[in-house]
Amino acid sequence: MNAFTDRAFSGNPAGVVLDADGLFDAQMQLIAPQLNTVSETVFVCAATEPDADLQLRYFTSTTEVDLCGHATIAARFALAASGRVTEQSHGGSVRAQTRCGVLELGLEFMAGKLIWVSMRQPMPSHQIPTHPELAATVLGLEPSAIRHDLPIACTNTGIWSCFVPLIDLGALASVIVKREKIEALWPENIDFAGVYPFVLLDDASPPGTASARGRFFCPKKFGIDEDPVTGTASGALAAYLIRAGALPATCELQVRQGVEMGSPGSVRIRQLASGAIEIRGQAVPIFRGELTS
Repeated sequence: MNAFTDRAFSGNPAGVVLDADGLFDAQMQLIAPQLNTVSETVFVCAATEPDADLQLRYFTSTTEVDLCGHATIAARFALAASGRVTEQSHGGSVRAQTRCGVLELGLEFMAGKLIWVSMRQPMPSHQIPTHPELAATVLGLEPSAIRHDLPIACTNTGIWSCFVPLIDLGALASVIVKREKIEALWPENIDFAGVYPFVLLDDASPPGTASARGRFFCPKKFGIDEDPVTGTASGALAAYLIRAGALPATCELQVRQGVEMGSPGSVRIRQLASGAIEIRGQAVPIFRGELTS
C-alpha cells in the first residue's frame, strides 16, 4: 500500500499482511524487509484484548515497533480493498489493539467506498532531550539554519520524536543527516525513534488551518534511512507546536513530507477536546500477492 496519498507510487509504502495469526514473531521479522525496504510492515491479527476489534503489529526491517501511523492507515485501506471492511460491517469506527494500547480508528465512507481513515493517538508527552545543542551537527547544518524562537524538544504520541524547527525550505532540503549521531540527542531514552526537522509554512492556508513540511530520520537500529511520510511523528509535531504556542489548539495542521525523496504525501492532524491528537489520511493499493512459505 501507499499511505498518506491518493495517488499510486507516492506517499509512504507499507506492506500489509492479512490473517497473520499463524505467523511466529521471527517469521514476521523475516517477512517485513521482503515486503517493504523503506519502513514498516504491518501484520493484522486477531485481537487478544476484549475491547479491540483486531490487533496490529508493526515491524521495520530490523525490529518490532510500538506504533506506526502510515501502516495503520494502510492496513485499514487494505482490509477495505479485500472486502473485509465495509460500511455495513464496521460503520464509522474500529478499535485496533497495539503495543501502545487500544486505539480508535475512524472510517469515512462515500458511496460505500472507504475514503478517509483517522487514528486517535495516545495522549502527548513532552520532554527536552539531553543534548539539543547537537541538533545542527546531527542534521549537517549550520546553527543559523535553526529557528531560535521555538524549542528543540521531543514529543511522544506513540513514538518519541525530536523536533527541530528550521528557518526555511532551503535549510530542510540541505539536511545531510548523520544517522550514527541521532541517538546522541537523547542517549538515555532507548525508545527515542528519530529526529524531525521541519518548517512551519507561512502560506495562504484557509482560516483555522496551518501547514508544515518536514523530514524524519531514524537511528540505525531501526533500519530506516529516511521515512517518507511519518503519521505518528506528524501527529506529535502538532502537539509540539500547540505546546510551544505556535499553533492554536483548534487549528487543523496539514503536514507534507517525502518531497525531498520524490515520494510526497500529507497528513491532516487536529487536537481533540480531550487533548489527544488525531491524524487522518488515505491509502491506495499497489500490488497483491500470496506468501508461499
